[in-house]
Amino acid sequence: MSKDVNIESIRFLHSGPLAPIKRWGAKWSLWAVHLVTACCGVELAHTYASGYDAERWGSLNFGMMRQTNLIIVEGAISKKMARALRITWEQMPEPKFVIVMGACGIEGGLFWNSYHIARPSEIVPVDYYIPGCPPTPEALIRAIRALQKKIEKGEAKTTAEYAEVKLEDVLEIKEVKERKPPKAPLKLAPKPEIKIEPKEVDWEFGNELVSRLSEKLGGLGEVFITGVNRIYIKTTKERFVRVAEILSEDFDHVKSVNVIDLIHENRFVIEYTVSSYSVKELMSVLVTISAEIPRDNPKFPSLINIWPSADYQEREMYDFFGVWFEGNPWMGNKFLIAPEVETPLRKDFKIPQPNYVLGGES
Repeated sequence: MSKDVNIESIRFLHSGPLAPIKRWGAKWSLWAVHLVTACCGVELAHTYASGYDAERWGSLNFGMMRQTNLIIVEGAISKKMARALRITWEQMPEPKFVIVMGACGIEGGLFWNSYHIARPSEIVPVDYYIPGCPPTPEALIRAIRALQKKIEKGEAKTTAEYAEVKLEDVLEIKEVKERKPPKAPLKLAPKPEIKIEPKEVDWEFGNELVSRLSEKLGGLGEVFITGVNRIYIKTTKERFVRVAEILSEDFDHVKSVNVIDLIHENRFVIEYTVSSYSVKELMSVLVTISAEIPRDNPKFPSLINIWPSADYQEREMYDFFGVWFEGNPWMGNKFLIAPEVETPLRKDFKIPQPNYVLGGES
């Protein structure tokens, strides 16, 4: 890297009559608190396992930030995780350093245009980056050695330099045609069809169960089979709680809560999928209850008093779609995402488009 972003730590190590001892101690005592947020954690484990034994170079993974002087960020940092990264860094004593490994930590990786990705360099001062998806154990060891040289010499240097070449010269291309960058495939899709209809399947118990549920519900909803071990109930927002109360006699927990965004029709479809741990014959059966609500006034009754397991899922759907589950005390708070992010899974949520740049002489 060309610029020292953590100059205070280096200045401390190179000041005073004890500077040689301070540099020697810091160089061979890089205790790393590691923030494992993605798959790069596997590569870090490989680096410190018996095969590579990175501890030989004076680096040791440690779990308490107040006894460490190095952060190794492994993977993507979300905007909500950014707070944890900053707090961890602030609790570490000086001198302290940061290494970011993996494409997700550098530019967001495959999540580059996500609604919820933050760059570690915007949160803490980063000393070295390790490119790759995933980076190799050798690359992490190389970064640790580079950091040790920075501690010793007082300046950061890149560990690899590449000569600039023209591709046409390498490939011996005589004529180079002008190329235009591709454009993002932005298309206005026609109104999609969302069809949830009965299916003919070979499931005798399912037919018996549909008859039993239809009798119990007494016209509160339309009950039909959509697949083996899959039953669907269409009802309304006003009848939804009563349907749930009846089903709770046999089905004791919520597997998932889902929202289908029908932007062209200005409505949401709310789905609760329930199952049973207590009734053996129903353990493999999933029953989905659905109802529609207007998209511009997305309020729906919470079912946490019937199925407490719905709480987590309702919080998610509030974060992602803005559906307000009346009766859930968490409404109005952010559960999974940062406060400034609003309804990222709505189909009208704008995400950044890729920018393509033609390569040329620098």
